[in-house]
Amino acid sequence: MPVLYADDSSVEYKIKAGYLYNFTKFITWPADGSSTFNLCILGADPFGNLIDTIEQRSASGRPIKLFRLERLTGEPHCHILFASTAKALAMGQGGGSTLTVGENEGFAAQGGMIGFVNKDSRIKLQINLPAIRQNGLQISAKLLEVADIIGGNSHD
Repeated sequence: MPVLYADDSSVEYKIKAGYLYNFTKFITWPADGSSTFNLCILGADPFGNLIDTIEQRSASGRPIKLFRLERLTGEPHCHILFASTAKALAMGQGGGSTLTVGENEGFAAQGGMIGFVNKDSRIKLQINLPAIRQNGLQISAKLLEVADIIGGNSHD
């Protein structure tokens, strides 16, 4: 994956939306019988309409459906859950096979699975490998190569 630069919030959130879609190619979820692949945004939505076109794509052979949620109720099952803050993550412990993604400082270190970090105007990834594996998800080595690993190493 190329290094991406983020100069303003519009570009930053286009990049983050692209990463969310690309996660569907580099992470494998257990079979769940769901007819759609659900991407949920919990709490404040920093993407606005920048992410809406993701519904024109598919993941794991299923159409992607976008949900904007104030709180988690168990429905729909979220395959990817983007929580903009640690508070939202605490509300949104999806459990099961939900990939939790966030952008606040220390997101991955606080139990989230993938955190976006803005370093030198570049969007970097921090991946909490133990949390991903505990939830039954498999992650591609290609994705691990471009990320900082939190809470473990990629060779275990």
